[in-house]
Amino acid sequence: MPISRNRVQAWKTIVIVILFLAILIGARLFWIAMFYHADQPHAVNGRLDLRGWDAEEGQTIKLDGEWEFYPHAMLADQPGVPLGVEPHILSVPGKWNDSMQPEGSTPYGYGSYRLQILVNPEDEYTYTIRIPSVRSSSALYVNGRLLAQSGVPAAEEKEYVARNVPYSASFSTNGSEVIDIVIQAANYKDSRGSGIIRSIKFGTEAAMARETQLSINMQLIFAVVFLVQAAFGIILYILSSKDKQPLYFSQTLISAVLTILSGSEDKLLQYWFPMSYDWSFKFVALALIGLTVALMLYVKPQLPVIMRIIVPGYTVLCAIAALLVVLMPGCSSEAFPCER
Repeated sequence: MPISRNRVQAWKTIVIVILFLAILIGARLFWIAMFYHADQPHAVNGRLDLRGWDAEEGQTIKLDGEWEFYPHAMLADQPGVPLGVEPHILSVPGKWNDSMQPEGSTPYGYGSYRLQILVNPEDEYTYTIRIPSVRSSSALYVNGRLLAQSGVPAAEEKEYVARNVPYSASFSTNGSEVIDIVIQAANYKDSRGSGIIRSIKFGTEAAMARETQLSINMQLIFAVVFLVQAAFGIILYILSSKDKQPLYFSQTLISAVLTILSGSEDKLLQYWFPMSYDWSFKFVALALIGLTVALMLYVKPQLPVIMRIIVPGYTVLCAIAALLVVLMPGCSSEAFPCER
């Protein structure tokens, strides 16, 4: 019994979708394996002892573990802690919501994280700290000196500027045994879990530069491969104007690239096309909506008849959602009331 053309086309589409998902999942697992270190140390009670760590191995580590957190305090211009200020112990990475105020959980406010790293004073390395994400503004101090920041953290909302892009800073210990790290943070805009929500990395300047460049190169390779395939899909659509399936497939690939480049740890798109905090969040949401719509339209011909009926309605709902994302103001006290 001959196999119908529609059935062959359906199986081709299913295989393509499965391969697409397998590539995404496989790339993510490969990514995790590339940057996983089995001997990862952890901070305890605001201290991380790295005196036995061999920095010459060329690996970076994550500054995960228990950090001191000082809600409603800006530790800054000098090492040490002001008298009378008692810290909480927070797990990093993690949200500060439950520690910001005793009467209830909230993502809004300001505070300071502090970690002391013990190193061998005879090691004359230039170290680098890389901060991928602190919602929704932060400033990095090392031994009382401001090295870098993203946005402007402040105690007052009117003085605060929201921005959350990755940044790095390098420094030397100058023979000191203790590296005193303070990260000021403030959030009056993002309603999600706030504070240090991704692992901070630490290592020699050379090791950090190598790892960061590897991460960026892998994302660029992924983007180029997908965009080339998307270009082929657009060419096929132009050559066969009646068939929109290649166009939907291209839209799926382009949306996936935009989602990864704007929402990954490095947020490369924001370096090439700087945007405000609100629009960076909206852009990721729009890319995800575009991805789901394109994928649904691409597989529509292979869906059962009863499921094809819901596709137009689903597309309309996604269009409404995209419109609301564009028109909705940012979550701040000046824009519209958010639960504080």
